Amino acid sequence: MLLALFLASWGAQFISMLIEVGNEARQHGEVFSLSDFWPQFWSSTFENWQSEWLQLLVQAVILLGMKHILFKADAEDMEQVQQDLAEIKHHLGIPPRDEATAGELQQVEDIRSAVRAPQPTDRHSSV
Repeated sequence: MLLALFLASWGAQFISMLIEVGNEARQHGEVFSLSDFWPQFWSSTFENWQSEWLQLLVQAVILLGMKHILFKADAEDMEQVQQDLAEIKHHLGIPPRDEATAGELQQVEDIRSAVRAPQPTDRHSSV
């Protein structure tokens, strides 16, 4: 299907250039010649391909650069979701399925106990 579209567009370019080069030759009082046509056709074709490949390359570079930004945010979000899930499982009493999950649950419990722990007050400060 893509090959058919490519060949159809290239054929349309060929026909439109035939008409254009023929009209230019008539305007200048010259006879249309395929030997004059082919260099123009190939030049136009490679110029189009060059611009398309350049555009594709620029888009690829931009997308690869954005990938690092987007996936970094996704990774941070996923860590938060995993931490929330571990906390919910702990609250519901669901045992950890493996050592990594047990470690996450321990981290959550450590954070929770650190937040709940009373902060020592300085009784010797002067007023």
